[in-house]
Amino acid sequence: MPSIAFYSRHAETDLWLAPLQSALADATLHVWPEYDQTATVAIVWSPDQAFIDAHPHLKVIFNMGAGVDAILALKLPKDIAIIRVKDGGMAVQLAEYCCEAVIRFYREFPEYEQQRQQHQWQNHILKNREYYPVGVMGLGVLGEKIVQALRFFEFPVNGWSHRRKSIQGVTCYQGDELEDFLRASRIIICVLPLTDKTRGILNYQHLSLLQADSYLVNVARGGHLVESDLIQLVEEGKMRGATLDVTQHEPLDQNDPLWQVPQIRITPHIAGKTHIDQVLTQIVPQIIGWLTEQRIEGEIDLHQGY
Repeated sequence: MPSIAFYSRHAETDLWLAPLQSALADATLHVWPEYDQTATVAIVWSPDQAFIDAHPHLKVIFNMGAGVDAILALKLPKDIAIIRVKDGGMAVQLAEYCCEAVIRFYREFPEYEQQRQQHQWQNHILKNREYYPVGVMGLGVLGEKIVQALRFFEFPVNGWSHRRKSIQGVTCYQGDELEDFLRASRIIICVLPLTDKTRGILNYQHLSLLQADSYLVNVARGGHLVESDLIQLVEEGKMRGATLDVTQHEPLDQNDPLWQVPQIRITPHIAGKTHIDQVLTQIVPQIIGWLTEQRIEGEIDLHQGY
């Protein structure tokens, strides 16, 4: 009977086990810290090095989410394949979250909320949305869903990715055109994978290139953003603010400077939550294919990091 290693820091870990055991009835699921060092397959979310070291024969790691940066930061067995979730129900949630943040900024709802607190009834002149181009950094499955949603609301949309994409209604830029992409955008949404090349990409120099009265939405990883640079830009009046679903350190410390800037809205990494049934629909056939035929599809490029 094949052995499968399981590791998760999800709060909902128990909700995964019963459907996994039912779908993979011919295999034995070992939930860390219980382990079987002969296991060749692992299902994980944010594993630690001790888990990897305890399984020297791993050949395939199935990640329970889209981001694999936590796995790639570890010392892994040679020639291992890593499979990440392409959507898992997250795409539409991220699109909802990003559209809400963009519309809230564009329609000046924070200002109306302040007026409400001061018992003021005052209309603002509605600005032309053509002057509020939105730039989406990262045009994979998640990024494409976000740009499609933004186009529904008739915002001008730019997209930036490592290789140039072709998406109807979207002005697409490629890797070496980052500065042109930023200058063409007033609002930025980051949905990039976190790699050595993208870590710290949201810094003072890059964010300063955005059009005046700019805004940031980060739903990717906290490592993309130099948080002190964002705070400085907001305090200097060079950016209007930001909506951050991710931060460098999670959970965010109660004394972190980000809390002290009212123009920066923070949510606790909830923009896109995986739907267990949708993830299982993706990974279970892959696991069975590996266990029965040593066949696997869709592994990430370990050098690119996605």
